[in-house]
Amino acid sequence: MAHEAGLIALSVLEALFQVGLLLVLAPVLGWCLDSLPFWLAGRSGGAVRFRLFGAGRFWKAVLRSPLGGRSAPALTVGVLALVCLPAVTTGSVLSPFADPLVMGLMLLMGRGFLGAGVLSGEASRLGPAVLLLCLTEALIALAAPGTDGLGGLCAMLHIEPEPGLEGALAACALALGIACPPLRSEDVTDMLSGLQDRQEREAARCIADVLNCAWLLLLADLAWPVSVGLAQGGVQGWWLGLVALVARLALAVGVAVGLRLMAQERSARLTALFAGVALLLALAGRFGT
Repeated sequence: MAHEAGLIALSVLEALFQVGLLLVLAPVLGWCLDSLPFWLAGRSGGAVRFRLFGAGRFWKAVLRSPLGGRSAPALTVGVLALVCLPAVTTGSVLSPFADPLVMGLMLLMGRGFLGAGVLSGEASRLGPAVLLLCLTEALIALAAPGTDGLGGLCAMLHIEPEPGLEGALAACALALGIACPPLRSEDVTDMLSGLQDRQEREAARCIADVLNCAWLLLLADLAWPVSVGLAQGGVQGWWLGLVALVARLALAVGVAVGLRLMAQERSARLTALFAGVALLLALAGRFGT
């Protein structure tokens, strides 16, 4: 009994550390998404410290007085996704509940809660994104039935590698990143056009960073599930999982920025191409064994 209680306590502590780390990384990732295209084009972007200071002010304000209106459910969805999605290891207490379809739909809803401006712009992306999430769920059910969310899937792929499924999930993640990329700064600016209060505008940008971080983590977990450490890996496995988390997120940001620079975001042709590749890889892996 004491051993089980200790394991539960460790899982809870890991979940708390995970969400804290990701909330710190969220403004950094948001800065990378907004500023790297300018840096690569030879133009200067804003300093990351201003993004971090803004996030600090936002969380201080949230602790003093809870959010209201549409911002509250948007932030709740983002934080819940960061808690549930496997990040460092599969040992987080809520990782078995991180179903890709549920997490993806939650995050799409969270983006809609940010404001009417973003929601109207998102309409053309929601259909393909939902279909791709359903395809991802179907491929997992076909190749790995009975797994408990993304945490269970990552653990299973460590024990029984499935190259066909891993390739299919990577293709699905890329198709999702093309069809529904992270929110751009101009998307958030359009949504904020009717807001005059400076604090509300800053809060909306911070919430967008949280949602973008959760969306990138979902795509990164799908693209490279075996990089998530096992809960039984010990201290060494935990540190390797932490390094792999940074590498996964850096890869996701790099792909997102690359798609933006090549003007391939929201490309219906590329989305359909990678969705077809995912289906072919999954079927080849299924019938090749």
